[in-house]
Amino acid sequence: MRITRTIVAAVVVLTAGGLAGVANAVESPPSTLPTGTLRVAADTRFGFAVVPDTQEEVLRADDPRFRQRSDWLVANRSALDLRFVTHIGDVVNFDTPDHVQYIRARDALRPLERARLPYSLAVGNHDGQVYGPDGKRRSPAGPLLRDTTVFNRYFTADRFGAVRGQFEAGKVDNAYATYEAGGVRWLVLTLEPWPRRAAVAWARNVVAANPRHNVVVVTHHYLEADGTIGRSPAHGSTSPQYLFDNLISRYPNVRLVFSGHTGSAAYRVDTGVHGNRIHSFLQAFHSRRTNPVRLVEVDTAADSLRTWIYAPRTAEAFPAHDRTLTGLRLIR
Repeated sequence: MRITRTIVAAVVVLTAGGLAGVANAVESPPSTLPTGTLRVAADTRFGFAVVPDTQEEVLRADDPRFRQRSDWLVANRSALDLRFVTHIGDVVNFDTPDHVQYIRARDALRPLERARLPYSLAVGNHDGQVYGPDGKRRSPAGPLLRDTTVFNRYFTADRFGAVRGQFEAGKVDNAYATYEAGGVRWLVLTLEPWPRRAAVAWARNVVAANPRHNVVVVTHHYLEADGTIGRSPAHGSTSPQYLFDNLISRYPNVRLVFSGHTGSAAYRVDTGVHGNRIHSFLQAFHSRRTNPVRLVEVDTAADSLRTWIYAPRTAEAFPAHDRTLTGLRLIR
């Protein structure tokens, strides 16, 4: 276990020296530790990553930030013991006749696919057809929000690598993936923005059918910038509060929620109807200069979690958003 703790600390505190310095610090474990230490650490402690809105990273062909984040995650996969990567939506900003933003995003995610590092993408309000080639919102926004034909052409369940089910055939708007790490089972549930009631009903069935999985919900808009749960359905069907009342709070195996869309970063904890604590994190940023990513380290032996935000492009940490959580009551 000491190897993982030492390596992760290096990522958090290193704020200068550039990308090469970060990668080298993360990838070089102390040579004096016993040979079997890394294997033991991987059994009880592992990591996953949460990518915030990338809509500002696909506007120009010469913007390297999206691809560089993916390359960095792959380069540091072993050091962080990364098992999964998820994206909270607004992968792109708007569509154009040549779909170039989708192409740039697809290419930026290819390092994860080549490394066979499973990932998922939530659909954001910018990922459908609401925003046209001029970047302006179009009408009627409701139907255009659900038009994800282009998105699903470039991002498929087969590319993600761990999808086990979808609400609608051939679409990843509402889907779930599963994996095992730290000796426990995990289920990552991605839901469309302001989901349709039928999609929420499908999600309820998925969570109920997998009671031994620790559920992570990923949806584009859930927390507001101030950490409150959103109450508006915007141009969708239901509000984040509806999602909490009818899904997130209703099942004892829901543990974590990740969202973006607004603000920079925030955190809150709620108690479900079964007494389980539900930890929710916002990460959006919409940065025009760097490429933040939320890193999460779970220690199943200690029943704890540690999370921080790091931007590999500028070797920048955001310590105000560091959190350490204990007493997760993980399902085993």
